[in-house]
Amino acid sequence: MKLAPTIIILGSLLTAGSLQAKWSRIPIIKEKPVNTITGPASNASLDSSSGFGHVDSILSSDITASSTVSAGKSFVLVNLGKPVLISSSSFVNDGIEGRATLSASADKNGWAVLEEKVFSAADRTVEFKFAGIQAKFVKLELALSKGGIIRYLQFFGAASDKGYAVKQSADGKGGKPTDLINGLGGARVIYAAPKPANGLDTAVTYNKFAFPESDEKYRTIIYDFGQLRILNEFASVHSPRPVRFEVFAFDNLPEKEDWRGRMAFDPNDFGNKAPVAVAEDTRGTGSLKAKPAKAVKTRYLALRWEPEFNPPDFQCTGAAEGNVINIVTTNTVTITNSDGTKTVVTVTVGDAHGAGAATSDVTPENAGQMIAQGTATSSDTTVVTTATFAAGVDPSAPGAQPISSVTTTGTSTVTVTTQSDGTVVTTSQSKTVDTTTGTTVTTSITETKAPDGTTTTSTSQTTTDAGGNSTTQQGTNVNVSQTSSTSSSSNGNLAGGSSPSPSGNGSTSANVTNTISTAATSP
Repeated sequence: MKLAPTIIILGSLLTAGSLQAKWSRIPIIKEKPVNTITGPASNASLDSSSGFGHVDSILSSDITASSTVSAGKSFVLVNLGKPVLISSSSFVNDGIEGRATLSASADKNGWAVLEEKVFSAADRTVEFKFAGIQAKFVKLELALSKGGIIRYLQFFGAASDKGYAVKQSADGKGGKPTDLINGLGGARVIYAAPKPANGLDTAVTYNKFAFPESDEKYRTIIYDFGQLRILNEFASVHSPRPVRFEVFAFDNLPEKEDWRGRMAFDPNDFGNKAPVAVAEDTRGTGSLKAKPAKAVKTRYLALRWEPEFNPPDFQCTGAAEGNVINIVTTNTVTITNSDGTKTVVTVTVGDAHGAGAATSDVTPENAGQMIAQGTATSSDTTVVTTATFAAGVDPSAPGAQPISSVTTTGTSTVTVTTQSDGTVVTTSQSKTVDTTTGTTVTTSITETKAPDGTTTTSTSQTTTDAGGNSTTQQGTNVNVSQTSSTSSSSNGNLAGGSSPSPSGNGSTSANVTNTISTAATSP
């Protein structure tokens, strides 16, 4: 029996099967480093330079923006605005060759050399890694035998996207253009194929992928923004060789559990989608931009590169631009109203990617987007509290109590109001979204505490389907007449997502004797 042909056939089938295997989802990182010189809290500015053309591009958040640099000696000096911690740096090299020296200083008088690099024109990325240092000024000096272009200068250290959230208008037209992948857009890599050669952790954290030589036709990255985003333009900086660049948007990513119980994506699903934007780098310049026919509204975005031939390696970084009207950070603002009352707004941005989904103005256009936005809002841990204090009351004084407050956490909202007669009304509202049908269930619980100790609790539940049709079911009122002295176990705020028991026992001490009467609530 001739076994060789059989073995060859089986080997070919196994190879073909492996190429079409489903991809395993990458765990989402909660906190992502951001470029110190273009990040949210950056005060960086150009101090001086020599030998650079279009030097302002050094501080641009546009990954394709380029600065020319001549052969010989040149430098660029960046003022970070304040002392910040930095521990690594890099830039994209388009054809320059020589030596690069990176230095740091606190006052421009004494300089500490962080690292020197000798590189050739073939080195696409020049990276510096060094022990963390506090610096206010950083200087990049080049001694080149061959001039060319540099792009995308970055410094990483302590700055991250934690504690920030960006807001877009409903139509995405307000505000200014911002890179929502490499900045504060909340984008997280959830799939990358083939597996990056520079290590999955490094590639995902810094959005810089060095794909190895592979029989696969495409190099693919899929992002989850954490909520709906409106995107107007896409960009790529990649290895300088001809490439076709495609962008795909998924209203609801078609994932399924694999045999290990992990979420997986089948690359064959791309065959069921048309790209929303396409561009080609026919000359192999190493950068391009793709403009969609209309603005793209999506939570899940896939970028796909198709090199003209199978390269030994392929490096790439992708970007997606959308207009941003506001950047929100953890903060407290006090407003004095015309009637003398004071309103205190406290925002604590959560640590979930895409934080701020609960107050996003971007509205879904279909059921899939409703599901994506609903699940995003449910996972948002941002807390927004608006408290109003009576005239003459100092909100910062110990023990100061507001006359009303509204606390929102994700899909839960708690409103507490104290009436003139001392009655306290607390309403807790929460939403849940069925990810398979798009149905939203809103549950409201209102607790009214009278000065005489009587507590009344009412409930209602509204179900809204994907088409916007609603039905409401009312619960029952429970009247609790307290016959002995009570001691409250809370300040009346039920906190995000919590709800009292129908009997009211969750808000009174255990030694209270209650008389309970129940009556149906009329619809």
